[in-house]
Amino acid sequence: MRKLLVVPIALTLLVSCHSNRFDKIDTSSIDLKVQARRFEIDLFSLNPDSLSIQYPKLEAEYGNFARMFTEGIIRIGNPNTPDFYLSLKHFVTDTMVHNAYVKSELLFSNFGQINETLTQAFKRYKYYFPNKPVPQIFTFVSGYNLSLAVDDSILAVGLDRYRGAKTVEYRLMGIPLYQQRKMIPEKIPSDLMRAWMYAAFEFNDSIDNLLSNIIYEGEVMYLTKRMLPNQTDSLIFGFTPNEYKWCVNNERPMWTSLIENKMLFSTNTSDINKLINDAPFTSGFPQESPGRAAVWLGYRIVNRFMDRNDTLTLAQLMQIKDYTNILREARYNP
Repeated sequence: MRKLLVVPIALTLLVSCHSNRFDKIDTSSIDLKVQARRFEIDLFSLNPDSLSIQYPKLEAEYGNFARMFTEGIIRIGNPNTPDFYLSLKHFVTDTMVHNAYVKSELLFSNFGQINETLTQAFKRYKYYFPNKPVPQIFTFVSGYNLSLAVDDSILAVGLDRYRGAKTVEYRLMGIPLYQQRKMIPEKIPSDLMRAWMYAAFEFNDSIDNLLSNIIYEGEVMYLTKRMLPNQTDSLIFGFTPNEYKWCVNNERPMWTSLIENKMLFSTNTSDINKLINDAPFTSGFPQESPGRAAVWLGYRIVNRFMDRNDTLTLAQLMQIKDYTNILREARYNP
């Protein structure tokens, strides 16, 4: 299938910032520094009338990402494609695209804090997965076309898709409000880490049912949290404070609903997608629920499983493909 009530605030903070054995580690000896390469700055600095002369140098400098950008993100092909340079000129001189670039650069003129957050996250990643490669990080602007791009060595973020929830262009383009509020600079680190976890640890279960999917998604979110331990669960999940409170207060009713409606072992792709994909609310749950609330349940199951298996490493967790066994050993009973 794959190739994404009110409770006291003190309770929310307790759950959100729960101490975890994986969070306090020493990564000072790991020699790694993330410095995102700003492809959009170099691209829009080219003379639109000299692209056939200047762009090949840029492509040589950025290599695979340049090809990913033109072939996969803005989809104009490569320099061997007929009218490539005319299409590229239309792109960089398009009023909407150029405006997106200018406003994105004003907001992200200093990328230092995000670089530092990603540096610490990937140091933790190397600590727990020393044999896994660390991707090159790139930024781009696509005219609001794409938020993230990833392959086996590249992780890239479309900055014009993270300009803030009040960005006028998002409303004019008809982007749903539940998505707009998550298109904020603060979401970049967790969205990038989550995307990389999907790439590094692909879903692989012969039984493609809802239970397998929510536990796999829960593992991805658990790893994302372990790489960014200082970020709250609500930010990592993209929940509002009220949505997060709702999940905490309704964990048992949500789980009971899945069981009573015999959804856990459903292999219906449509049903699974409605429960694990982003949406205004989670299908089958009340409209007060956030989208992906079922994934939050998967995250809670993985949390419980790892708490009960206190010698298990993160690498060993991701080698387990029997998701039913994870549920069984977690003894999950909210």
